[in-house]
Amino acid sequence: MTTRWRQYIEKGVRDAGGPVAFGLQQWAFLFPIYVTISQVLAKGGRILDVGCGAGIFTALIAHHGYDAVGVDEDPDIVSFAQDMVNYFRSPARIEQASAFDLSAYHGSFGLAYSLGVVEHFDRKVTIQLIQEQARCANLVLVAVPTRYTRYAGEVTDERLYTRRQVEQMVSEAGLSVRRSYVYGEVPTALAKNLERFLPRAAYTRLKNAFSYGMGIVVLGSR
Repeated sequence: MTTRWRQYIEKGVRDAGGPVAFGLQQWAFLFPIYVTISQVLAKGGRILDVGCGAGIFTALIAHHGYDAVGVDEDPDIVSFAQDMVNYFRSPARIEQASAFDLSAYHGSFGLAYSLGVVEHFDRKVTIQLIQEQARCANLVLVAVPTRYTRYAGEVTDERLYTRRQVEQMVSEAGLSVRRSYVYGEVPTALAKNLERFLPRAAYTRLKNAFSYGMGIVVLGSR
């Protein structure tokens, strides 16, 4: 598993054309998530990125005024993410920790988030992972891919849910759902035509109702 993820992360950065190009792509795609974070947590707040991967989004969040810590279990991924933080001259910190045991961080953050992490496990385990994040912060943001992620790459062990199903798991983890939405445009002619001809509000409602986007975000609070 860890070898696979190291290769996946390194290939993603390499194929994008390097850290800067990858960072620009990631920031554009994940910008709705940054907007959500900025709306619920004041600048200077502490953020925990669980399963930080390349660490670039963690680095960029820190550049926007947050006290950000990224964690990953694999020491080689941690090393790679630290290199990326240094490359971007970011004040973010990268540390080694398992998503299953965040006891060193319990009660220490304003918000914890995970991007494309919890869907790699069975539903029961996914709920446990969300609960562990909730022990670290009053606010927990979970982002997972939709079934349309197949347009971006091969689907392997991901469990693919609808927005309502992710909301239900967050609720079962003991959190109150504060916000949920779909983000990212599906790269199809249908999506382009819907966006072109429908009023923005109607298009957004349709995307959320049918989970018709590339990713799902659910924000919960204790």
